[in-house]
Amino acid sequence: MTKNPKIFFVILIFVFGLNCFVKAADKKDNSQREYWITILTKVADPVLLNLSREELKLNMPVEASTTGNLESRKKVTYLEAFGRLLAGMAPWLELGPSNTKEGKLREKYINLAVKCIKNAVDPDSKDFMNFNKYERQPLVDAAFLAHALIRAPKQLWGNLDVKTKANLIAALKSTRVIKPYESNWLLFSAMVETALLEFDGEWEIERVEYAVNKHLEWYKGDGLYGDGPNFHWDYYNSYVIQPMLLDILKICKEKNIPL
Repeated sequence: MTKNPKIFFVILIFVFGLNCFVKAADKKDNSQREYWITILTKVADPVLLNLSREELKLNMPVEASTTGNLESRKKVTYLEAFGRLLAGMAPWLELGPSNTKEGKLREKYINLAVKCIKNAVDPDSKDFMNFNKYERQPLVDAAFLAHALIRAPKQLWGNLDVKTKANLIAALKSTRVIKPYESNWLLFSAMVETALLEFDGEWEIERVEYAVNKHLEWYKGDGLYGDGPNFHWDYYNSYVIQPMLLDILKICKEKNIPL
């Protein structure tokens, strides 16, 4: 597991970039695809193997910037690693197992991911994660975990046992105590509520309506949204705003819920 926080951030973004690639059909003898899958599993292994054994907090190195607080980072970094990784892997996992070499590899990682979710939301687990304490950051990464469930409902949510489903719903609902900033953060609350709508049925529509309406207000043209009232030329449109808006609206449309 990398000890360089900049590299760790880059590989998290890299995993998100796999979405367009892994949604393609399972192909045979594709050397480029095999290379990308190798990179994907290389990124995933340090998080999933340790978390599946309840050893993530024990083994994962944590660093903070020179102006940051190491103890504060420790309270939020595990969900940050897991939620973002799983959101990036989810489209690939949702392809499901098959008799191909890649399909058998997917089956391995589906099973690992399910074990990891169980440990992350079990209050008795050594790797039980912080969803609502100390600062606002847990809302962000709970939203990425929720997005993973939306992206892979059959292979992630569908393979969880009843107790884990209940623990996961409770963990997501616990984030409601966190007030998002007036920025792309509104979509984090909205994504959590959308997952609750999809998998629990009990959700707070106001959080979703507010987030969607504010982003319509912040639309700047040419397919780009402001991060709040102001426009920022960065990556948040590509891996937060547009993908989350898309899936939030998709689920609401499927449920015949007008926004």
